[in-house]
Amino acid sequence: MHLHRVGLSSRPGRHTWAPSDCGLYAVAVGAGPADEAFVLDTPGGRDQLVYPTFVLSGVLAADASTWPDPAMATGDYDRDQLVLGEQSLELFGPVPAQGDVTTVTTIAAIYDKGSGALVVLETDATDNRSGQRMFRAATGIFVIGAGGFGGARGPADGGPPPIPDRPPVLEVHVTTSPVQTLLYRYAGNDRNPMHFDTETAHKAGYRQPILMGQNTMGFAARAIVHELGAGDPAALRAISGRFAGAGYNGDTLTTQLWHVDTGRVTDLGTTAVQFRVVNQDGTVLLDRGACMLRGSGPLR
Repeated sequence: MHLHRVGLSSRPGRHTWAPSDCGLYAVAVGAGPADEAFVLDTPGGRDQLVYPTFVLSGVLAADASTWPDPAMATGDYDRDQLVLGEQSLELFGPVPAQGDVTTVTTIAAIYDKGSGALVVLETDATDNRSGQRMFRAATGIFVIGAGGFGGARGPADGGPPPIPDRPPVLEVHVTTSPVQTLLYRYAGNDRNPMHFDTETAHKAGYRQPILMGQNTMGFAARAIVHELGAGDPAALRAISGRFAGAGYNGDTLTTQLWHVDTGRVTDLGTTAVQFRVVNQDGTVLLDRGACMLRGSGPLR
């Protein structure tokens, strides 16, 4: 791994999106006719609502496609060794249906995890119209087989706490499309052959192309917006999670939600929630999920 690249930043990149992009994304995370405010594009995006995790695809994935590789040339590896391990998103305001931002991504760290390396990228996005910061994201990319180089293992606290050892307070079930990975290929700016090519998936040990991790997080975010945010996407202040297992086209995804003791939350005026996503077989697809909601009451 190229440890000397830690601290380097990408060139500023400009990214724009249209109301139709946000509508397509909404459909790709399970929205339908009942979610008219999200799925119908309007002139200039007027009154159109956007699921906040849209920026993970409409901005971050689009930005990464301009780099030599998704891990910003941090080692001598093949692209097939790269797996999205974890992601977090902090929002500083609503995501508009028509947007124009400038992004800068910095290589924050490279950790030695033994069986592989973890490359941590941090991205800041500024709204070119207002000059204000729109969001900040952190992406952890696991490089399979690239560990053992003697580097730091990473923070000792291990990140978000494990999911509570008690039944969830709320569950939301959504069945994915038989062509879900093809839909998200375009809605999510993800051309990785692991998600559409059967031979590539077989070589990696999967029985068929697998769902995208960001797509799974999008399903969870949609559930959180509607069930905890009363359908207001601006209620979602931050969201994060680790991608733990492979799901497939046609899977039923269940977002399980737990309230977190507010005594552990230092930011007043918000509610903390933990979540995970499992499929119909009980396979955990997204683990250690956490989110913060503005002005939301506790789960009951």
